[in-house]
Amino acid sequence: MNERFIVPNPESKLGAMPEPTGLNYFEADPNMDFLLSLYSKKDYKDAFKNLWKLGGMAGDEIDQLSREADRHPPELQQFNKAGERVDNVKYHSSYERMEDIGYIEFGLVAMSHRQGIMGKQSRYSRVMKYSFWYLFAQAEFGLCCPMSMTDSAAKVLDEYGDDNLKQTYLPKLLSTDKDNYWTAAQFMTEKQGGSDVGENTLLAEKDGDKWFLTGDKWFCSNVSADVALVLARPKGAEKGTKGLAMYLVPKFLPDGKRNQYYINRLKDKLGTKDMASGEVSFNRAEGYLVGTVENGFKQMMSMVNSSRLSNAVRSAAIMRRSYVEALYSARGRRAFSNRLADLPLMKESLFELMIDSEAAASMIYFTANIFDKADVGQKSAQGLLRMLTPLLKGYICKRARYVSAEAMEIRGGNGYIEEWVNPKLVRDAQLGSIWEGTTNIVALDILRAIRKNHSDEHLLEECEKVIANLESPHLKQVSKIISAECQQIMKECEKIKKLNVSEMDLAAKRFMNKLYHFIVTAALLAEADYEIIHRSSHRKLFLLLHYYNRYIKQIQNNEIFDRSILEWSEKVINWEPIPYSATEKLIESLSAIKINH
Repeated sequence: MNERFIVPNPESKLGAMPEPTGLNYFEADPNMDFLLSLYSKKDYKDAFKNLWKLGGMAGDEIDQLSREADRHPPELQQFNKAGERVDNVKYHSSYERMEDIGYIEFGLVAMSHRQGIMGKQSRYSRVMKYSFWYLFAQAEFGLCCPMSMTDSAAKVLDEYGDDNLKQTYLPKLLSTDKDNYWTAAQFMTEKQGGSDVGENTLLAEKDGDKWFLTGDKWFCSNVSADVALVLARPKGAEKGTKGLAMYLVPKFLPDGKRNQYYINRLKDKLGTKDMASGEVSFNRAEGYLVGTVENGFKQMMSMVNSSRLSNAVRSAAIMRRSYVEALYSARGRRAFSNRLADLPLMKESLFELMIDSEAAASMIYFTANIFDKADVGQKSAQGLLRMLTPLLKGYICKRARYVSAEAMEIRGGNGYIEEWVNPKLVRDAQLGSIWEGTTNIVALDILRAIRKNHSDEHLLEECEKVIANLESPHLKQVSKIISAECQQIMKECEKIKKLNVSEMDLAAKRFMNKLYHFIVTAALLAEADYEIIHRSSHRKLFLLLHYYNRYIKQIQNNEIFDRSILEWSEKVINWEPIPYSATEKLIESLSAIKINH
């Protein structure tokens, strides 16, 4: 595999309006090649052809289908011509074709649950799975929601469902047969509850050995799902989340009759317009208890946590797509007698989008690797994952809003026009911060992970491991800087455990951002070491130093970093080899400020 995939530089001409139509998103992404080589070298070799295939489809067919589906949202048919209640959601053919690609052709839901997907004789790792999702989501964000919920529902059923539920529903949820696969949803949100799920009132009543659900759910994405995992409160159960149980509610009962719940209307959303979200009323709908009555909320949160990481992957994909669009446009359009990409301030803008999108990808792969370790029972990995999942969801999903908006501005007036992809990216990016818990909710969840699960201790262990495994002597001074920063983070974690809860909660988002930036530098440190040893380049070290200066400890005299962008950004963007000399003065500057600090 060629290590230098450069986004095409179109021939500039007066009035050029470049757009990277038909670009292979995998072939054009050397960072993805690098991260896969670092985290999953053997599986990467086996999956290369399919990644290349999906990258080409994402940049061409899926992208065009996604834009078409966005212009033709689903419609709800509540009654048939005989006046019978049917509640059918009719999707545009372009959306249905994307379903075939995602569920069937690439098995994006089933790939980490069972063997046989795309000919692989074992399950795909999380690292490989999220690589495929990352490519798909650069073209299509909305469909990833139903796929993610189906994926998470399968995991919940496998962990908590009884044998009958597993045998009945898992084969359908994990099927890649076009005529025999089902999708899933999670119905959790109610009008009066919102993020405060403990206020939910949907009632579950037991009649003999059956459960029947009555009440309303206010926001139900993938409302047309074949099955939904639903939180409801058994009659007489205590208040709060401890009184909630989880039920699997099928659209159709075993006898073929429609279950007794109804879609009242579809939501008219800002983004993800091609995927149906709606409001649902249950009128003694039959549901099957999943797990134990008293653990419904905990079980649902295991589904939510899995979906949160998937959400971060999708937002990271939007960041990557936005950066590619901005780079392609800036390189192919001229102003003031120069390519836009050659103007100093545009260099800074492109560098910012690149470093943000690349950092997000680093965090996705770092966390997916931890997830793989957690899946095989590593306790430390499980403890660290408890913190990483809300952390990535909180920061990356929020940052995707900024990156997509900046990329729109770089394209100028064209970027504001719906015929171009930027408005769709901006609209879809807004949802990441709202789905699966708002930024406030996940920031507080990070504090809980520290207070209750001691995730900070596992983070310290991982940081120490990264530093202990470094091979390059060029990283000696930088590792001291990162180590000192780690100690500062640990001190703040101790405060979180000891100080007034309200006081610490007030600063939760600021701490979340700080924690994210620190872990990015730790991940980049490991990447820099690998690149120096195996590729004889210091590009990742260059990015690490800039990231640290930009987001953690900016030096007062910033000219040295600005000059390095002017001198090296083109080569960094093109993934050309970067010599150690390009980083020496940056290291000196940061080392000095750490000593003074």
